[in-house]
Amino acid sequence: MPTRTTLATVARHAGVSTGTASKVLNGRAGVGEETRQRVQAAVVELGYHPTTARADDVATRVRRVSAIFTSVEEAMYVPQMLNALLASAPAHQIEIIPRLVDQPASDKEINAWARSLLRGGCQGIISVAAMMSPDQVEQSCRLGLAFVMIDGFTFPDVQNVVSVGSNNFEGGFLAGQHLLELSHRSIGIIHGPHTAGFARERSYGFQAALSEAGVEIPAELSIQAPFEYEGGLEAGQRMLARPDRPTAIFANSDGCAIGVMEAARRLGVRVPADLSVIGFDDSKLAVWSTPQLTTIRQPITNIARVALRTISRLLEGRSPDSHHIQLATRLVVRGSTAAPPRERQRDKDHVRGDHASMYCSTRASH
Repeated sequence: MPTRTTLATVARHAGVSTGTASKVLNGRAGVGEETRQRVQAAVVELGYHPTTARADDVATRVRRVSAIFTSVEEAMYVPQMLNALLASAPAHQIEIIPRLVDQPASDKEINAWARSLLRGGCQGIISVAAMMSPDQVEQSCRLGLAFVMIDGFTFPDVQNVVSVGSNNFEGGFLAGQHLLELSHRSIGIIHGPHTAGFARERSYGFQAALSEAGVEIPAELSIQAPFEYEGGLEAGQRMLARPDRPTAIFANSDGCAIGVMEAARRLGVRVPADLSVIGFDDSKLAVWSTPQLTTIRQPITNIARVALRTISRLLEGRSPDSHHIQLATRLVVRGSTAAPPRERQRDKDHVRGDHASMYCSTRASH
């Protein structure tokens, strides 16, 4: 059986005292930068993992956690999530360090990337809708970094990786039910990227609602597009330029839905008189748009809080509440959805018919 690497082994390897090595591992001051880097390099090289933590350290020491993003510009959801993480982190004695991530091409690059996090004093990672490769996730965990994934693009088969997010299937199902209850039957869908697991769940939920009602989405009204505005604009123009254009479109994000609404404006299609549009996220874009956007609300602040509570438990050596945590979504109805044109005309004709019947009855009584 191999001998477990101890703190004393790390200290000898780095050429420092055990006390100095302990200061580096506990993030304390009083250690030169060159010495700190030597100790951190020894930790990585030897694969050292502390087995215990002092109670006062756990209670008072600020832990550094990297919030990993692929981009902070594509959708309002991302900056809102970052803001929620930054606001909630102090309550857990956590300092959030935002980072952008690419997918390295080789094992060497992956190892270098993960070790750079350790050298920077990072103890954990919260991945937010980031396109991290399974190898990046696995190497991060192997080096002892606590790992929590929010809305992962992929669900890597790595032991003990915890995911936190919305019940995306439920949200998609609610969106489908809403359009069906308004009597829409010609419905288009704009999926998110096929690599995004949470986007696929939204689409599955939406399609399940329609399938229960016997409504099928034609292939030409089922389009994949990026989450941002431009993706919705391009996909919306393709759908709405058709002679048999849909009466409603579900977009996989609010940014994409706003793009659909702009496509409708350019083509002279009125929202919601001619077209209903529904998004997903309930970002600030939803209330800034005209008309305001009907959407599915994600509890972004609560997701951030749960992710921080979970990674705090992992940093303290405790088990998470669950390895797959989903929070409830809900439908928020605003001005971008209404009954389809034919249904509204039928209602008007019905009202006119009732008025005419009342008029005839009144005349006959005289």
